[in-house]
Amino acid sequence: MRYLPLDEISEEMRLARPIFNSDGRVLLSNGVKLSKTYLERLRAMGYERLYVYQDDGKQTDFTTSISDQTTGEAILSVKESFAKASKRQQLNIKQVNEVIDYILDEILSNPTVLFNIMDLKNHDNYYYLHSVNVCVISTIIGKKLGLARDKMKELATGALLHDLGMVCIDPQIFSQRRRLSEEEMAEVKEHPKYGFGLLRSSRELSILVAHTAYQHHERMDGSGYPKGLSGNDIHLYGKIVAVADSYETMTSERVYRKALWSHEAIRELKENTPEKYDPEVVEAMIETAAFYPVGSVVALNTNEEAVVVDVTSKKITIQFSTGPRINAIYELEPDSEIKIESRLS
Repeated sequence: MRYLPLDEISEEMRLARPIFNSDGRVLLSNGVKLSKTYLERLRAMGYERLYVYQDDGKQTDFTTSISDQTTGEAILSVKESFAKASKRQQLNIKQVNEVIDYILDEILSNPTVLFNIMDLKNHDNYYYLHSVNVCVISTIIGKKLGLARDKMKELATGALLHDLGMVCIDPQIFSQRRRLSEEEMAEVKEHPKYGFGLLRSSRELSILVAHTAYQHHERMDGSGYPKGLSGNDIHLYGKIVAVADSYETMTSERVYRKALWSHEAIRELKENTPEKYDPEVVEAMIETAAFYPVGSVVALNTNEEAVVVDVTSKKITIQFSTGPRINAIYELEPDSEIKIESRLS
């Protein structure tokens, strides 16, 4: 299995990771043969890369942070929350709570959970899937930091709804397939304030959920927005979601810039710590995000190449793609003689 640009995908390959539409429904299931028609439609929809199985017939199951069913339900919950907020209607908090409980149950029951996947986004579902990923990353960080379940639930809810204020921004801005102008960016920077107002109005939500949305663009040195808060004036939830949001944004493909590899995004977070990000949170992020996510092509110290087919906090499972062991599966553990030297793609 590999994570490839559409230009490198042939019709013999099969989809290895489902594609969700903006309603949380599966648009294409894993295992589907990627015909020319499918590839043309996905390109027209704005997809840049896909997880695919090679044509050798070997398929390896891999572990994701949350199940595909929970991912779909979470995407739908975010979309419906955005829709209600745009009409200034009360959010369906019961639905949000159910999704958050599913996410918590799956993450807390998995002792080796990592954020190890690069999800497949396009222009239409970007903010919904981005919100779900930020929620998952934040929850895993919260688990690493030892937060109690009730605190993790507050954090996860704030993370899932952190971009709710985007519904108050002129939608024409988001239709632009280019870098935003200074004026447009100034308007976008108001979204944490709008999100705080929308979430604060819900009596069923903790005020800390609203503050999480308000503070996720604040930075430790006071250079963030909308209030320019610094240090201990930023709540822990805001610090966590700031790191999760930055990481997820940096590793996502956008029209106006290429995505960073996971290890590049982590390096950038480290380089901006402690000036921008909380050191304890960044350290937890480093320990809970895969440096080599599923689908990464890596160079080994044996002069062979391999594809990462599964990652947990305990081991990395690779499939050799060159050399005498081609297609063989191997589990890399900390004391393994075989080591990853670099990421190739």
